[in-house]
Amino acid sequence: LKSSPMERTFYCWYSTGCKCIALAASGSLYILVLVAGLEIRKKLCMCGGQAFAELGLMLRRPETSLTPDLITTRIIPSIAWIRSEMPLLLQNIFCASFLGLVGVEVDLDCTNLFISDQFFGAFKQK
Repeated sequence: LKSSPMERTFYCWYSTGCKCIALAASGSLYILVLVAGLEIRKKLCMCGGQAFAELGLMLRRPETSLTPDLITTRIIPSIAWIRSEMPLLLQNIFCASFLGLVGVEVDLDCTNLFISDQFFGAFKQK
């Protein structure tokens, strides 16, 4: 393609996408809304991949964190508020054919962690 991005740019986009998927899979798509709202996407994307696995564990099990109070009194309530003010459906974000490919064909309310886990679990991560 004559206007295609440089290979390095493509891999940077891919890496960022993988990190965002890992972050969303760790808890909720709403964590990405929080990241965008706080304007920390670039800083977050500079972190190594293992950091996202650790962050995911902390979000799902705050007691494993060195700062459980930060997670339980700030991050989780913030996500809950965003969720109440901005209900998201995955079928409004991804096309139906793509959702069918990953094996999710029901209404995908992003507040349903089981369905979100199934959806984001379909992405292969390094």
